[in-house]
Amino acid sequence: MSSPLAGRTAGPIPSAVRALLPVLLLLGAAVATADPAAAAPPPSSGTDWDQIAACESSGNWHTNTGNGYHGGLQIAPSTWRAYGGGRYAPRADLASRAEQIAIGERIAQDRGLSPWPNCGVQGAATSDRAASSRGPAPPSAEAHRTTPRRGTYTVRPGDCLSDIAHHTDAPGGTSNLYALNRARLRNGPDRIYPGQRLRLT
Repeated sequence: MSSPLAGRTAGPIPSAVRALLPVLLLLGAAVATADPAAAAPPPSSGTDWDQIAACESSGNWHTNTGNGYHGGLQIAPSTWRAYGGGRYAPRADLASRAEQIAIGERIAQDRGLSPWPNCGVQGAATSDRAASSRGPAPPSAEAHRTTPRRGTYTVRPGDCLSDIAHHTDAPGGTSNLYALNRARLRNGPDRIYPGQRLRLT
């Protein structure tokens, strides 16, 4: 007996699905090509994560104050997922201390301690701490910019593309913001870094 759906052809793809298709394909490709070795925590960097947690969250590894950052290391959900935290728990505060440190190591391996601009120095390896005690380089005029130039946005620590699109009322939302900045975001929409300048229009 043949299926009642046999012989049917698919209708036209709705425009909303067509608009999201490039992003979905990109995400699917990232999952499909993920290296199994990437799931293993990276080797320890010598970073004192307890010191960073003491500074960020008073050492409370399960804190959720509603500020958009979670756990002892105060990791944003988008960053948590981008670095593989979803395999442990939906948010950092729901994961164990060891799991949060594993994700912290991955973040530090990729971005250094810049995601913890104030507290990272507390947990830096001894040689890093000595270098930072000499003081940071003078901040550039770009770092002090609070209002982006018309049509651009400078990424700050903790930002994610969807939040930027929402807070700047970027025309076309997240998918258009990604499309405008595809050349700058060649590692994907979840890989944005403080200091990057994104086009809004």
